[in-house]
Amino acid sequence: MKKPDFETSLKELEEIVEQLETSDLTLDETLAKYESGIKIYKQCYQILGKAEKRINILLKNSHGDTRTEEFNLKKSDDMESSAIEGE
Repeated sequence: MKKPDFETSLKELEEIVEQLETSDLTLDETLAKYESGIKIYKQCYQILGKAEKRINILLKNSHGDTRTEEFNLKKSDDMESSAIEGE
């Protein structure tokens, strides 16, 4: 069975948090929801970790050095126009 994608997992986690905050659950139900939430949280964290590794690979320069930078749409547009203008 395929693992759910990040967006699906995050939505499930948000629903669990809402249930824990607003529902009148028994202790056993609360613990079960909490355990389920922790499992989903770990899945989300792993997915984000894999995505970060992929991004870092894409940001390696010709010397093999990796740089990280905050994604900024404005900056990306500026870089693209510079590349078009030949700067």
